[in-house]
Amino acid sequence: MLTFGQRCAAVTFFLACALVPLAGVASAQGDYWMYVGTWTSWGQGKGIYVFKFQSSAGKVEAMGIAAGRLWQSNRDALASSPPRVFAQFWTEWPSVKKMILGVHDPNYLTVHPNGRYLYTADSNYDKAGDVSAFQVDPETGKLTMLTTKSSAGVQPCFVSVDKTGKNLLVANFGDTVAVLPINATGHLLDATSVVQLDGWGPDQARKPHPHSVTVSPDNRFAIVTDMGRDEVLVYRFDANKGTLTPNDPAFIKLPSGTNPRHFCFHPNGIFGYVNGESGSHITAMRWDGQRGAFTPIDTISSLPKDFHGASIGAEMLVHPNGRFLYASNRGHDSIAVFAIDPAKGTLAPVEYASAHGKTPEHFLIDPTGNYLFVANLFSGNLVQFRIDQQTGRLDPVSSFGVPNPAGMKFLQAK
Repeated sequence: MLTFGQRCAAVTFFLACALVPLAGVASAQGDYWMYVGTWTSWGQGKGIYVFKFQSSAGKVEAMGIAAGRLWQSNRDALASSPPRVFAQFWTEWPSVKKMILGVHDPNYLTVHPNGRYLYTADSNYDKAGDVSAFQVDPETGKLTMLTTKSSAGVQPCFVSVDKTGKNLLVANFGDTVAVLPINATGHLLDATSVVQLDGWGPDQARKPHPHSVTVSPDNRFAIVTDMGRDEVLVYRFDANKGTLTPNDPAFIKLPSGTNPRHFCFHPNGIFGYVNGESGSHITAMRWDGQRGAFTPIDTISSLPKDFHGASIGAEMLVHPNGRFLYASNRGHDSIAVFAIDPAKGTLAPVEYASAHGKTPEHFLIDPTGNYLFVANLFSGNLVQFRIDQQTGRLDPVSSFGVPNPAGMKFLQAK
């Protein structure tokens, strides 16, 4: 039985976990740029689209193309267009094709902690991929290309910036994870660390497929999901040197066929969640921040029990208030909503809301925590939902046409 002092300490801890996220949400009011990356090679996307989001009113306004093909993304005032044109020419030299096309298949986006730069994972299918850096115009939301660098692998599918803002981490679906330094002006430098993942099983038949890389709350570890080997790997991360080294323990093994796709921490830094693509399951885990180790807690399906069709998981996020988790299902075309037990970290189903479109590839919760936006890849629409702060349920508000939308990111507007 807990002593009185232990009970008081436990209550204080859980109150802190609950109140800190709420305070952050309350201070997030304001106007934001919402960037949407699109598939440009096989789809109808033209680059990175930008919307202005007024959080106080929940109003969304389409602002056009922020970065993309030379003649399409620079249709505005003559005074501001030439610098972006010249920057695109300079960055992509000597490839005329790249100069004209600009950003190519920006399937995943991330932003710098200082809010001045945006970075993209530019997939190129089975060829060597790129990552790109852009400077944000705080007045218009337009993006000026800074650098395009090799992602040090094939088919980059996920990028994140560490908490110091010194490094870009990229997961290449082919079989590598890399770290690229970011200099003082937001430009990317060549990779300082490239981790080559090995195959698994007889003759290494199970090929590695890293699909996300996320730094821990204290910036000491990098968490990598490997779809091919059904593992969540942990690396020690040195932000000053830009290096990754295997942790001990180096990984946690998930059931065969899970295909772990994305990972996210709970705001309290104690729990972590990983969603499976083929398995359509979500695994809750407890995080030991000292050792860099996970302990599985529970696994739950992201699909309703009465659904027996084909569907695979995609995105997964925890609400900023830490009370709810959301996961998208491609096939069932829904957003699964779960309540999070604050003490145990376990999940309980709340609802399976229609995505109001086909193939919800990605979704995003706005910084205030009041709205959720879903990018439906094959129906070409972006759907805005209002989040019930008490239950976590989703109520559709509006829909916007965006050709083949993929990754999204919010950034504070001036």
